[in-house]
Amino acid sequence: MASLSGLFSLGFLTINCQFALVTAIAALFFAFSGYLQQLGIAPATAGFILSADALAALIVQLLISPLIHSGTVSRWLLGGSLLLSAALFMLAHVTSVALLTAARLLQGAGFMCVLASLITMVVRYIPPEMSGRAFGWLSLVRLIPYAAIPLVFDQLALAPASFAALLNIAAVVALVPVLALLLPSSWQTEGVEASQAPGWSGMRASLGCRSVLLLLLSALLFFCGYSAIFFFLQQFGQTLGVANASLFFTLATLVMILVRLGGGWLFDRYDKTLVGAAGLLLIALCYGLLPLCASSRMFFVLAGFAGLGWGIAMPLQAAAMFDISSPSTRAMNQNLLIVMMQGGFFIGPFVGGALISRFGYAALFACLAGTTLLAGVLMLGVKTPDSGGSAV
Repeated sequence: MASLSGLFSLGFLTINCQFALVTAIAALFFAFSGYLQQLGIAPATAGFILSADALAALIVQLLISPLIHSGTVSRWLLGGSLLLSAALFMLAHVTSVALLTAARLLQGAGFMCVLASLITMVVRYIPPEMSGRAFGWLSLVRLIPYAAIPLVFDQLALAPASFAALLNIAAVVALVPVLALLLPSSWQTEGVEASQAPGWSGMRASLGCRSVLLLLLSALLFFCGYSAIFFFLQQFGQTLGVANASLFFTLATLVMILVRLGGGWLFDRYDKTLVGAAGLLLIALCYGLLPLCASSRMFFVLAGFAGLGWGIAMPLQAAAMFDISSPSTRAMNQNLLIVMMQGGFFIGPFVGGALISRFGYAALFACLAGTTLLAGVLMLGVKTPDSGGSAV
């Protein structure tokens, strides 16, 4: 078995830090709905503005995934960082619906260029026999901000009016990922030889693979549920009388950290699709039980079990995709997974808001439980090399 020193190289650690910073910027928008409300924007309009960045990211990611490779990644990273920074600065200084929507669209495009570039770089540092652990750490550093930042907002009692000032700070932080370009130029020759973009023919070949398609659909359904929980759980907790409902994500992330630290090595030992599907089943059960919470204690117990499921399913979907992909398509297929994540973050709050408006929270959580259960069933159909499948 390879030692962990083979995973935690300078490049892998540096790019993980960049992932954490970019995700922290995205997590700030936990408070964006309150800011829009303070501006006097109607909830229905605010819902579209909330989803606009995911819509742009979805389109941009789909377009650039077959084109980005080690020879062009520097340009995508630099351009994306500049665009993201400009969009955040614009958001801090405009108040009209049209300009807010435009800024969110630019934000989504810039964010996705940065994310796709970092993914293209990081796959070069992942030893094939350690894909489970590698994506365990990647998913962890990208999720910690989603737990920490809502907690900071609660503890500091930050008013919605302060959000514009935070956006100005975030605009500066958005430029930090370009530091990844200072990594030794030898990174382009490390790992696999995949310096040419797969192109549209490569994407068609990947999408023609049954396992890749099933895994993408599974990820889409999973992130529809996760995004809806992220955006609506605090309001739902208030209907139950739960104080500090945002602690749900903090507790869930603490469990995910324990999963990474205590059991991450198991991700490379057992069938990734089977274990990942089990994690999705656990998440579906948690979603289905949330409306039945009779106390704060049960609410936070479910947070722990949801964190366990998230901690298992998220990295194993990415690790399974890495395993079924050939060296030349690994970055592209990981980026296609991110397309599904962005699709989920667009569909989840959009459909979730409509369900809550018409049928209430019980219908929302029943729907999330069903779609997450289907995600697990789809993942069981994925054939990895360990289960007799082949790389595409």
